[in-house]
Amino acid sequence: MESPAHPPQKAIGILGALPEEVAMLTAAMETCSIHTHLGRQFHQGSLAGQPVVVVRGGVGKVRAATTAALLVAHFPLQGIIFTGVAGALADHLHMGDVVLAHAAIEHDFGTGRPEGFVLGIDFIPELRHPLAEADSALYDLIVAHPERIPLHPLQGRDPVIHQGLVATGDVFVADADLRRQIRERTGALVVEMEGAAVVRVAQEAGIPCLLVRSVSDAGDDTDFLSFFQTAALNSAAVVRTILQNLPPSLP
Repeated sequence: MESPAHPPQKAIGILGALPEEVAMLTAAMETCSIHTHLGRQFHQGSLAGQPVVVVRGGVGKVRAATTAALLVAHFPLQGIIFTGVAGALADHLHMGDVVLAHAAIEHDFGTGRPEGFVLGIDFIPELRHPLAEADSALYDLIVAHPERIPLHPLQGRDPVIHQGLVATGDVFVADADLRRQIRERTGALVVEMEGAAVVRVAQEAGIPCLLVRSVSDAGDDTDFLSFFQTAALNSAAVVRTILQNLPPSLP
C-alpha cells in the first residue's frame, strides 16, 4: 500500500512596490513560473531553497491591498514579507538602516475636525485606532538573529537593524514639517505608502507578516533616488536571510 503523499510546503509571499525591489529577488529565483491575475505577474518558484511567490504590488495602499488579497486568494502561503524602502521619521535612523515590523499604522486614516486632523474614527469602535498588526512569527524569526544579515554599507557606515512601528499613507513625504507631524502623531520609525495595507490583509487571512523597510531618504527634501538602490539591496538581503533560516513550518 502506498503512503499518502505529503502536501506541498506552503510558500512565502513576497511583495515590493517598485519594479527594482522585485527584480532583485526574481532574478535570483532558481525556478520560476509566472501567473497573471488582474494584470499583476506572480512569480512562483524557489528562492534560497524555499518556495516563494514574488510580485510587484504597486505604489499606495489600494494597489498593495489588492495585490496582497490576490496573493492570499490564489496561493497557499505560510507568511508574507513586504520588502522595500521608506523615509526616516526618527532622527536616530540613517540611510541604509533597516526597520523590521509586524505592525503598521495608517497616518492618514482619521477624522478632520475644526481643531485639526485626528487619527481614527472615534464613533465607529473598530476604527478608533488605525493600527494593523499581524502574526509575528516571521518577525520573531529574524529579530532573534539580526547579526546574520549581510547589509551593504552606505555613506561610509554599516547600517543598523531596528525594530518598531511603520507609518503608512497615500502621500510621498518630502517635507520636514509633514515628517514631524507624522512622527508626533504615530510614534513610528519610518513612513511609506503600502505596509499597513499588506499587514491588514495578512491579519485578516490569519498568516504572519513581516515588513522590511530600508531607509532611502529622510522624509524631507533629500533626493530619494540617490540612495534608493543600496537601500533596496539591504531590504532584499534581509529577505534572503529570512528564507535561508526558515524552518519547515512557522510556529
